[in-house]
Amino acid sequence: MSEHNNEFEFIQPNQINEEQKASMRTRIISAIVGIVIAVPLIVLGDFFFFAFVAFLLFASTWEIIHCAKKKYCIALYIVAFLIAIALTYWPIIISIPDYVSGVKEFGWHIYTAFERVYISISMVALGAIGVFTMVLIDKGFTVRDACFIFTMMLLICVGYQSGLYLRYIPSIANNAINGGMPSSYFNMFDNLESSLLIVYVLIATFMTDAGAYFVGVFFGKHKMLERISPKKTWEGFFGGVIISSIVSFAFAFLFSMFGHPLLIGVLDFDHWYLILILSFLIPMASVLGDFVFSSAKRFFGIKDFGNLMPGHGGALDRLDSVIFTLTTTAVFISAAYYFLSLIK
Repeated sequence: MSEHNNEFEFIQPNQINEEQKASMRTRIISAIVGIVIAVPLIVLGDFFFFAFVAFLLFASTWEIIHCAKKKYCIALYIVAFLIAIALTYWPIIISIPDYVSGVKEFGWHIYTAFERVYISISMVALGAIGVFTMVLIDKGFTVRDACFIFTMMLLICVGYQSGLYLRYIPSIANNAINGGMPSSYFNMFDNLESSLLIVYVLIATFMTDAGAYFVGVFFGKHKMLERISPKKTWEGFFGGVIISSIVSFAFAFLFSMFGHPLLIGVLDFDHWYLILILSFLIPMASVLGDFVFSSAKRFFGIKDFGNLMPGHGGALDRLDSVIFTLTTTAVFISAAYYFLSLIK
């Protein structure tokens, strides 16, 4: 009997103490509040989502600068915020001359600028020069600080621009089918359909995190990468990946089957295999993003990047995985467009 018990010990649920129960309650309540605020902005799209991303961008930039728990001169903050805006919103900035010259007409729709993810090499170079110049101006700002802040800012800006792209590309694709005519106000053709793609990515990402957390808490026995994230287990990893893949694929497949594809011509019922591949890639990217940002916190000896959401930490604590999954999805869609164009 003893051997039998030991054999199946790995499937026995862990005992949950009061501290863990309190932590779960706080995380759940905080998550609900965050969802209530974020979902309307995501669904409305256009300027609402644009402003939402801008808020997250400023919060994330602030948290990255404060990682080292040092006091820097105000010039660094100014330079960092300018770089973040330029890199994230470059598709809009680059289109301004067309509006001024009259090639394009100003309108309510902001999403038409985000036809692709576009990071300017010139702006990356200028941003690097700006950040590393601060090493000469602020004696407390080291080369190590400059390397870390600029690299993380570049990663964050690519992720947030990918988020804008994923929120707006369904409307652009729909417009192409309708002869280039703009969608209804707030780019909500069919009321909700244009937001399905980014909702799908967010569901896949958060289901990975939630699945890994709860499976890890109840069944986690074997540590995964203890030097980076001591609480993460292999049981939680596989649980999160499996749960996320199944739920996200079911979400996308069912909507596509009933005539509401995530992205017309790419992530639709006819290309279900692309949905299946992406549904597996997203949780893998989510785990990688979690570990990358956790390693930064481990290096600087901090528990959270901030305290924006009780139980979850700052913006980057909640969106570390999202930044990677948004980028991965944007790259996947770009590659899928190219692949499909070759086989036509």
